[in-house]
Amino acid sequence: MHRSRILLAAAALGVIAAATLHLACSAGPRPPNVLLISIDMLRADHVSAYGYTRPTTPAIDRLAQEGTLFEEHISSSSWTLPAHAALFTSLPDGIHGATDTDKALGPAATTLAERFQSAGYETVGFFAGPYLHPAFGFGQGFDRYENCTSYAKELDSEPSAQWSMDPKVMRESHADVTNPTVLARFVSWFQGRSERPFFAFVHLWDAHFDFVPPPPWDQRFDPEYKGTVDGKGFFFDERINPTMPARDLEHLIALYDGEIGWTDQHVGQICALLASRGLLDDTVVLVTSDHGTEFFEHGRKGHRQTLYDEVVHVPCVLRYPKAVPAHARVKQTTRSIDVGPTLLALAGLEAPADVIGESLLPLLKPGNSVRPPRAVCELDSVGIHLRAVRTSKWKFVDRVDAGDPLWFDLATDPKELTPLSDLQSELGKRASQAYLEEVGVLDAWIDRHPPTHVTSAVPGGVRHQLKGYGYVGGDENPVEPPKKD
Repeated sequence: MHRSRILLAAAALGVIAAATLHLACSAGPRPPNVLLISIDMLRADHVSAYGYTRPTTPAIDRLAQEGTLFEEHISSSSWTLPAHAALFTSLPDGIHGATDTDKALGPAATTLAERFQSAGYETVGFFAGPYLHPAFGFGQGFDRYENCTSYAKELDSEPSAQWSMDPKVMRESHADVTNPTVLARFVSWFQGRSERPFFAFVHLWDAHFDFVPPPPWDQRFDPEYKGTVDGKGFFFDERINPTMPARDLEHLIALYDGEIGWTDQHVGQICALLASRGLLDDTVVLVTSDHGTEFFEHGRKGHRQTLYDEVVHVPCVLRYPKAVPAHARVKQTTRSIDVGPTLLALAGLEAPADVIGESLLPLLKPGNSVRPPRAVCELDSVGIHLRAVRTSKWKFVDRVDAGDPLWFDLATDPKELTPLSDLQSELGKRASQAYLEEVGVLDAWIDRHPPTHVTSAVPGGVRHQLKGYGYVGGDENPVEPPKKD
């Protein structure tokens, strides 16, 4: 063995020993385990506990009944990569910088996994979608970070989106079925885990299109449908468009709900496993999502195009009987960047000093007078540049390149169907002033801290190919390449 490798190994053992000693010497009871479940592309308004009429999520509903549900939880973005980067770093997109496929979290960024790892936790992650590949920086701090996709395994050692943005692989990823693999990998790890408390990140992808749930979920919510829409090729299927027959759209949404129900079943199985070992009540469980999706509410399908609530309003349910009240609902606006500080606080750990997210625990106290933060959402990808600030009463959207901001009165227009541009009205002035204040906070933070993101190693040939395919908008998919004559 080379001397450098010996030194590295010794250093690693020293870190592990120090972290283990930290846990062993800490006063008080054993710290809780922490389980963070992210269900990709899950709209809050399709979760039963949030008032959806279909019984899509009995397992999540049970967690909500036994814990606390955050009614207005807002993601940092409307697509997977930056939203998870914000979740992991407790920083808005404009600060963590991993906003497009040519960017990744840099080693200077402190991730949630790194914080738990430094405290002596065993840290494991299981991801099932292309934009959570470690080449985008998401493996930082995990003792074990497993690729649960069924495609492009041979390219795991490649530096980045050589596979995550390839048109063929994008099709394969959207058609991929990963829930069973994620569950099996989690169970395998769980059965052989160490004696240390654990931080586990579980990414469940299958609610993301394509919408092809297995039986009986494929007919659970629309068994009478006789049409031809089958949920396959969602982005490329030209029949799925704003003028499609209402009955076909109803079925498409039913298939999405079927995927949600099937994914929720896996959440229930994970929780049942913890309960069977007597660990559920000793584990902080938080279930959330990175973004939602559009079904033509504003003329579009998919996501990564806008910052409407159907793509940024996501569920957040927290269960930990020892510190989190049951049957509780928090009405104030909360943010995805608040998840990390909350989980750390419940584990008795401090969040890094240089984050913007805040613990949600003060909101759990009855009669609290905590002023809720404004949620900042951003989209800086595929040629689209948007920034929004949202409260429970209004949303202000800055179309950065266009220079013509607009805003919505959410009290009278919760579906955001009537954009307003009058900045002289009382609410317009308040919204625009608040937006400028939030931008000032972000700018001041950036002035005090150097950028933490790095360039992801997307091969230049792939970028050129994608430009040739017209990858300038839409979703996490390039436009279909032109067929050769």
